Amino acid sequence: MKKRAKVITALALAVTMIASVAGCGSSEEKSGKDSGAAQDTLTVSMGGDVGDLSPFSSSATAVYVRHQIYEPLVDLGYNMEVTPALAESWDQVDPTHYTMKIREGVTDSAGNPFTAKDAIFTLQTCAQAAEFANYVANIDFTKTTATDDYTLDLYLLQANAYTFTNLSGVFMFTQAAWEASEDGMVTDPVGTGAYTLKEYISGSSVELEAREDYWGGTPDIKNVKFNVIAEPSQATTALETGEVDLVMGLQSSDQEYIDSKEGLTTLVNPSIRSMSMFMNMSENSIFKEQKVRQAFCYAIDNEGINEVVYGGLATPSVSPFSTAMMDYSEDLDGDMYAAADTKKAQELLESAGVTEGNIKIATDGSSEQTAIAEILQSTLMELGFTAEINNYDTATIWDVASDPAQWDIILQITSAPSAYGMDSLQAFLTQLNWVQWKGAEFDQFSTLYTEVISAATEETEVEKTKEAVKLVEEVAPIYSFVQLSDIYGFKDNLNYQVWNQNSLLIKDLKFE
Repeated sequence: MKKRAKVITALALAVTMIASVAGCGSSEEKSGKDSGAAQDTLTVSMGGDVGDLSPFSSSATAVYVRHQIYEPLVDLGYNMEVTPALAESWDQVDPTHYTMKIREGVTDSAGNPFTAKDAIFTLQTCAQAAEFANYVANIDFTKTTATDDYTLDLYLLQANAYTFTNLSGVFMFTQAAWEASEDGMVTDPVGTGAYTLKEYISGSSVELEAREDYWGGTPDIKNVKFNVIAEPSQATTALETGEVDLVMGLQSSDQEYIDSKEGLTTLVNPSIRSMSMFMNMSENSIFKEQKVRQAFCYAIDNEGINEVVYGGLATPSVSPFSTAMMDYSEDLDGDMYAAADTKKAQELLESAGVTEGNIKIATDGSSEQTAIAEILQSTLMELGFTAEINNYDTATIWDVASDPAQWDIILQITSAPSAYGMDSLQAFLTQLNWVQWKGAEFDQFSTLYTEVISAATEETEVEKTKEAVKLVEEVAPIYSFVQLSDIYGFKDNLNYQVWNQNSLLIKDLKFE
């Protein structure tokens, strides 16, 4: 398990920047080989539109652009460790009180200085944003104050081990810029980041240009262009032809091909997302019996799912959440995640007195989930059951999940913005609770979650997390098949690294 943040002081960061290729011109022109100049533009392919440019945009691709325009107080860096950003240092006074030193000399792209009062204003504004309010739900705004322009006294309602990872999801802005915007920065973003908006064409592209007055130094890369290429195969072609320099979310079937091309390379990065299944624990489902749930978990071949469905580019799960989560440790690995054990499964079924029945499997209709459902169907048949697969679409699958009468097993990608596995389990098993979990063990898990996030020491946090995960494995309302990977394709002279969970920080990149 990674250590929770203590007192951290920012070192001076070496700043090198990359900009975006306009998507035209030969590869020689883009690389600057004819003139001898270093490439100072970057074109990035992303799979969908950002939706809007506000600090509270919730689309899956918005984070790529948001990390360039805005900055949080603290961030999760290349190794998912808490990293200073606009807060250059902090100290913990007691379990619910931190003092944060705001970096001096920072201005936004409109020239407004960023102060501790702006930090508080951003946090308060975030509390009113429906999809981001959870990030600041534990802040005690009645006590939190700016003691001077560059000192923030941050108070919490209760001790919470996830405070800093939550803060990493809140992108800062100045009160002056926010109040000057007519649409909450949806179309006119103003942040303290290294880049500012040049042009946004909805559904097509976002162009950024470097700030010469950026507090971290003038970026080397001057222009960035994010092109929306929804069809994965077209993104691969664009990379091969030189139309783009970097593909965010390369399709797995193209990874080996791109790796074989001269001048191109790929990066397969284990993510905090897992492909999981939920088992219906309500009275009308065959999975109301705990031993039946356990039996099916033991029978699943995660290695096979990884090879058949993901071409070996995912990672077979070893616990109910990804090993990339901040709170994962090898102590959390469960027996049911080892090699498939059909004999153990059959023994459990016989002990439960359940050896046949029909099971409804619900998916979102994607090729991955459909393929997994077919593997589960075959596994169930080996155990003596029949199974029907019902494919829905992404627009309706969550409604289906909320109606236990429609499914016995439902597939879903699980994760948590905080990058903590316990947050993921708490969200899906207690807040959403599709599986209809209740009773003493449900209450025990809820208590353990509270004890984890309010733990006074890291040792207590580790121990309570282990206890909670073992409880979930015993009850078996959820089972994770594989830990998903994010795949990136890019020119091999670009020093691409994954920033945060699945993003990029262009000011740190360069072409060699």
